Amino acid sequence: NKTFIKQSSSLKFVDLGSGDGRVVFRAAREGIFQKSVGYEINPALHMWVKFRQLITPKYWSSTEFYLGDLWKIKLHNYDVVAVYGLYPIMDRLGKKMQDELKPGSMVVSNVFQIPGWRASTSIGGGSVGKGVYLYQVPGCYRHGHDVNRTQDVSSKDK
Repeated sequence: NKTFIKQSSSLKFVDLGSGDGRVVFRAAREGIFQKSVGYEINPALHMWVKFRQLITPKYWSSTEFYLGDLWKIKLHNYDVVAVYGLYPIMDRLGKKMQDELKPGSMVVSNVFQIPGWRASTSIGGGSVGKGVYLYQVPGCYRHGHDVNRTQDVSSKDK
């Protein structure tokens, strides 16, 4: 939804686990991102998406695809993150994104909510295995789930 994304010619989009690239190509088609990037760990899917990119020259300059592990990707350069992560990784992924995303970034999670985060908007949610959740950093962090919190030094010494 374009209304949630600030208008800028330098926005960068990333899909963590980009599969066949359809989300990255869709982001490029929207025309609001300078660059739309996908990371995929499966070599077969990565080869397929590179072929799709080759036969779609319209998006050569605005899309990039990498074979890579989402845990090794630095997210601080991205403004919008899309993820279709499975429930067992969402808590750890939420902590990684909280550590690395800059204020104003958006996260779109398909199906699974991010534990400890509050969605700005959800579409079709409410039951397990359904919905799309939109989070805006840093307002999405629920009190008590701040992984960067510091202890009060005076209470530690008592």
